[in-house]
Amino acid sequence: MLGLAKRVGARFLLTSTSEVYGDPLQHPQVETYWGNVNPIGVRSCYDEGKRTAETLAMDYHRGANVEVRIARIFNTYGPRMCIDDGRVVSNFVAQVSI
Repeated sequence: MLGLAKRVGARFLLTSTSEVYGDPLQHPQVETYWGNVNPIGVRSCYDEGKRTAETLAMDYHRGANVEVRIARIFNTYGPRMCIDDGRVVSNFVAQVSI
């Protein structure tokens, strides 16, 4: 996708996740915070995969001069979300509907 963006002169948007911050040592996190991810944790392959994708996208930006943006998405929700999935939004809805 990055190669295609370079070829056609397009900007590239990588959708990432708040999981790249891991277990943050500071609250709230600023954009320059590097994160605190446990590399051998249960969900570490997801966290580290997203961190790797961000690294590769930024390396391509620096090396190939492709305009790259990274959106770290927090607390997503949607119409098929289970009420008991444990995320902040569904927990809030569950508590309000009691």
